[in-house]
Amino acid sequence: MENEMRSFIMAWTIVLASLTYCYYISSRIPIGKIRLLSILPIIPIFALLPLSFSSVFLQFYIGMLIGWLANFKLLLFAFGRLDNTHSFLQFIVATALPIRIKPNLSQHIQKEKTSPTSSSTEKSPKLLNMSFVLHTLLWYVLVQMYATNNVYKQHIFFTKPIAVHLLYTFRMALGIQIMFCAYAALAKLLLRQEVEPQFDKPFLPTSVQNFWGKRWNLSVSSLLKSTIYEPTKTLVTPIFGKRWTTQVAVFATFVVSGMMHELLHFYVGRQWPTGEAMWYYIIQGVCVAIEVELKKNALIGGWRQLHSGISIPLTVGFTVVTGAWLGYAELITFRADIREIEEYAAFVNYVKHGLQIPWASLVSRKFCSLIITTPFGPNKNGLGRPVSVRPVSKL
Repeated sequence: MENEMRSFIMAWTIVLASLTYCYYISSRIPIGKIRLLSILPIIPIFALLPLSFSSVFLQFYIGMLIGWLANFKLLLFAFGRLDNTHSFLQFIVATALPIRIKPNLSQHIQKEKTSPTSSSTEKSPKLLNMSFVLHTLLWYVLVQMYATNNVYKQHIFFTKPIAVHLLYTFRMALGIQIMFCAYAALAKLLLRQEVEPQFDKPFLPTSVQNFWGKRWNLSVSSLLKSTIYEPTKTLVTPIFGKRWTTQVAVFATFVVSGMMHELLHFYVGRQWPTGEAMWYYIIQGVCVAIEVELKKNALIGGWRQLHSGISIPLTVGFTVVTGAWLGYAELITFRADIREIEEYAAFVNYVKHGLQIPWASLVSRKFCSLIITTPFGPNKNGLGRPVSVRPVSKL
């Protein structure tokens, strides 16, 4: 645990130093290819940083923040398209965290400077809401269910892999929402300014396009739109014409998203990707491209829109089933699902014994008993011992 803490501090020191160089040195270079050349050495550094961790949790989320999203934002920065980063702190927060600062930031700052009473009358941005609490509680329940399933009922692990896939899919979906809400809360706390919402009721999508474009992980969707979709659309218009440009750009965006998810899985498994995540996003991209075409024909032909009572269950079912089948199959094969729970137990024990916090014993007693006093067992470093189980078979 101490080694991971040191690696974590060292990684963020490198990130802050690199972004400081970009803000104070690269920003003075004219926008375009020359500025891109000045930040090219930073991109492989960010891509390699997640490999310094042995924790599944840090490998996945640092890989997402730095190895993927921060590098894409630096590409936008090179061409002057990283919006609302007027100060050094705004640049650091907007690049290192998956957030989008609301565009009225400059007017807000100017208003605070000119009005001496504005600081007392303006309300501070709300850091967290009730949905964060509910998601956290549901996530905790799923973690307990997953730990119980794999520790006390390991026959389920063999005979019913679909249960493992479904539990892990829901757990990851909730975990990603929780982490992104925490990132947004940290950004609001540092900037004292609202950020754009990151999710919009992702459990109520009316179509696949509606899910990926307007409900799920909006900060990443916006980033992919700026870095992949719009440049691809401009590039392929002379080749395919306006008729098929949108479909090609949509498909290319999902292909790149699949490649980056394969990179995240490589950070976790340290093995050559098997392609399930790529196929998941290819399927989603094909479906969205078909939907775009159908909507065009529906607009011309005056077709009636499918009722939400039918479209929502169909969309949720399709997304969940394909996600459980392909989206997280590689991570389960790499035993990331089990290793992650072991890490939670090890972290709680570290807090309890290392920092000597009285209430931590009460919080961790039952949780740790599911993992540390079971066949996982603690090793000499306090981390769970690997379980001798075969990889989950494909659905």
